[in-house]
Amino acid sequence: MNDHRNIGSLFRGHAGMLRAYAQAKGASREEAEEVVQEAFVRLQNYGPQKKIQNDIAFLRTIIVNLIRDGFRKKRNIVSELEYDDVIFEAVQPTPDQEATLDAKQSLRRVLKDIGGLPPITREVFVRYRLERETYDEIVASTGLTLAVVRRHLRDGIILLNEARRKRDTLDR
Repeated sequence: MNDHRNIGSLFRGHAGMLRAYAQAKGASREEAEEVVQEAFVRLQNYGPQKKIQNDIAFLRTIIVNLIRDGFRKKRNIVSELEYDDVIFEAVQPTPDQEATLDAKQSLRRVLKDIGGLPPITREVFVRYRLERETYDEIVASTGLTLAVVRRHLRDGIILLNEARRKRDTLDR
């Protein structure tokens, strides 16, 4: 389909959808416009001797590759800042008393919620989430099956979320 007439009709018929596709893949509106145009240029340059089964799929692949290349380039560019443009704010060496108190109260609530879990559920949750043990390590040390370990972890998360929701409702 790589002749000028067909690419023009393909562009008119699908450019909008392909721009939306590019934006869904992380491109800004302006970047999406450029990427789609570049994709059509590459399709045109691909040459009539090469057979493409699905032009839209081919264009989508080009779009994804162009977006990835653009992100790589942006990541590797060192931004230049003028010294005068940088705003320095005084950093507090220690948090203020109110922030410290809030953090301590929050920690107490979380620990209380974890303490309220059924013993096996609490053990599995603490080992997995806080001590960073793997499922296999927990299975080996507790004698539970993998399915039971996963169930207790799921139950722990559900129970902790319910406790937080109840507490947040009461705080209002």
